[in-house]
Amino acid sequence: MPDHMKKHLFSLVLDDGAPINAMHFHDPANSHELLMPNGLAVRFAEICETYKVKGKFSVMPMPCCLGRLDTGLNRVPEAHLSEFLSIVRKSIAPRFDITPEILTHLSAFRLGPGGFHHVYEDEWVARASVAEMTDYMALAFEILDNVGLPATGMTSPWNTGINNEADYAEAIGAAQWRVHKRIKTWYFLHVLDKGPAWAPKVMRSDPATGQVVVSVPATTTDVFWRTQQPMSPTPADALATAMAGVDLLLSEDGSSGRIPELVDQGVPVAILTHWPSMNSDGTQAGLRGLEVLFERIHNVYGDAVEWATCGELAACCSQPEGIRARSSS
Repeated sequence: MPDHMKKHLFSLVLDDGAPINAMHFHDPANSHELLMPNGLAVRFAEICETYKVKGKFSVMPMPCCLGRLDTGLNRVPEAHLSEFLSIVRKSIAPRFDITPEILTHLSAFRLGPGGFHHVYEDEWVARASVAEMTDYMALAFEILDNVGLPATGMTSPWNTGINNEADYAEAIGAAQWRVHKRIKTWYFLHVLDKGPAWAPKVMRSDPATGQVVVSVPATTTDVFWRTQQPMSPTPADALATAMAGVDLLLSEDGSSGRIPELVDQGVPVAILTHWPSMNSDGTQAGLRGLEVLFERIHNVYGDAVEWATCGELAACCSQPEGIRARSSS
């Protein structure tokens, strides 16, 4: 295929989506406001629409053990939660696959008796059976369904499932089959932020149903993570950190950065970031950096860019031509 006909696949992989800031609980030693401003979600959706960005947006069904999205959250005003969910449904979901980030992204929920285990979800999953994981994940899918956000895949909080990935993939498939009867589903677990990367690949096939489960990796690190406190103590520090992060991914002239490395390798550019990294403790420096990055991608690659959801990447992975290149025709 002539080089001028090649398409470079890009996807935005965004974790920790919620009406609350997970860092309020994950980093209690530093100051992080509990509520995320809903204006962040509005502006994020506008930027993604401008640059035609697609990808994955995770939503925590029981964010940080504060309750369920479908029945209300402790310490979160009902109007704030309702507005967040409305923005995601109307302005983000049309361009992004929605996934749960398991249930809480904190302590594991006790199925049946209620309450929470004394370990975080990654530790609980490492010890759980396939049947237990299936029930747990099915509840996550059901909660998102109840608020009008059907999920196409699953996002791992931290590196959940890394040590029992075969069982983890089986449970994701079983939970998706139970709730949605999906023939193809996927999950995000692996981060390939340097060196050779690999394209999405089938991790499990079920001959009984024909279902396949695909692992879709991110292929960059979150260069905007350090726009938060205490790494960036002032708004000026946060903005400088964000701009330096953009350079790490793609220089202004397009000659250097992780993105050109991935384009040269012929694998999808799956850009990882997090909802707290976009808010940057109220400065929104990370979101500004993301906007600059999208502008650079457009300026450097132009019509060769093809944005895709993670589900679309997963759907491509078993095709004969893989996902290394596409014809513009």
